[in-house]
Amino acid sequence: MRYWKPLLVIILLLAYPSGSEAAFRRFPFHVTYASRIIKPSHISQAQMDNVVRQHYAAWKSAYLRHLGGEYWVKYDGSNSTVSEAHGYGMVLTAYMGDRAIFNSMLRYFKAHPSHLSPHLMAWKQTYSNGAMVNVSGPDSATDGDLDIAYALLLADAQWGSAGAIDYKAEALLVLHDVLAREVNGATMTLKVGDWATGGDAKLTRPSDFMTGHMLAFARADAANAKTWKSLHAKIAALVNFQFTHGSENTGLMPDFMVEEGADFVPATGTVLEGPHDGDYSYNACRTPWRLAMSAIVDGDTAMLEPLRRQSRWIRTLTSGNPSRIKAGYYVRNGVNGQAFANYADLPFTAPFAVAAMLDGAKGQGWLNAMWTSITGGNYGVTTDYYGDSIRMQVLLTVSGNWWTP
Repeated sequence: MRYWKPLLVIILLLAYPSGSEAAFRRFPFHVTYASRIIKPSHISQAQMDNVVRQHYAAWKSAYLRHLGGEYWVKYDGSNSTVSEAHGYGMVLTAYMGDRAIFNSMLRYFKAHPSHLSPHLMAWKQTYSNGAMVNVSGPDSATDGDLDIAYALLLADAQWGSAGAIDYKAEALLVLHDVLAREVNGATMTLKVGDWATGGDAKLTRPSDFMTGHMLAFARADAANAKTWKSLHAKIAALVNFQFTHGSENTGLMPDFMVEEGADFVPATGTVLEGPHDGDYSYNACRTPWRLAMSAIVDGDTAMLEPLRRQSRWIRTLTSGNPSRIKAGYYVRNGVNGQAFANYADLPFTAPFAVAAMLDGAKGQGWLNAMWTSITGGNYGVTTDYYGDSIRMQVLLTVSGNWWTP
């Protein structure tokens, strides 16, 4: 019997090769979602897992870079990155168990703080003279910070925090700066960054409404659990208000919402990025995925009706053909639900697969078609950073591998 401990060590080493560093939730790690959540039925679990692996390998090859000392995610044609991309990268490497890359990305994040908040990330860097340097104003963007905090909680669950890095403590530092600098306490809404003050603090971006993140933050940050739950409740209120005041037939959310009296409404014209700030464009295209997550993983029903309406609307509009999803629909600046783009694009198509998971038996064929579309039917293994990064997270979710910390 005295040999059982050495034998156990050998077994553990064989079970957890050095690349995974004894991850507790190595991919694939299948979870049971809330009741009545559907998954693709035309493909086996093993086949779905293999598709995720293939797309992850392609994503790493296409977008991970190591210029300037640590890993970062290339987000455009130049050697540049943004905090949004960095958050995506940290989330993906945590789920896939790439600890060395994750730790390198954590070091990169800590080396590029916002000049306004020490534990938030400066939103953009470019490679210059052998280093990645901050450009375009070293302040933060809320979406990147939320994903980075969530990724750190994933790392705590994946590898534990008893080693050289206390992932949980690092996550709490980010979360506390988010509450201090990226939340409008008067309205209990998310600001677009730590730089947003005055009138800019009355602007919120629905693609930042990461519903699953909020409830995970409430579990991790006990001292501020009430605030995180209040943020989730306000998100639900904003979504349901828009559902009953303009998006009754579509469930669509806009890129940006602005405070108007006691409510928040879609922006009119340009408020930050362009003339479609008040429409379903390249920010809001993420909302079918982001808004659905607390329903899928936590069973929350507060936004279920608008999300189901959205899924059924797009299924009906396209006659069940995902290739007919267009890259932009009016919310406020035209007829709600009317396309203003005449082409398709992966970041608009992929998130609707997550919303389809809420649609029950009637949506099964649609979800199957969505899976086929985004894994080869209509899009290649790589398209561009934005679409591929969103697709990877969608595939983790739809395949049943999106566990929560």
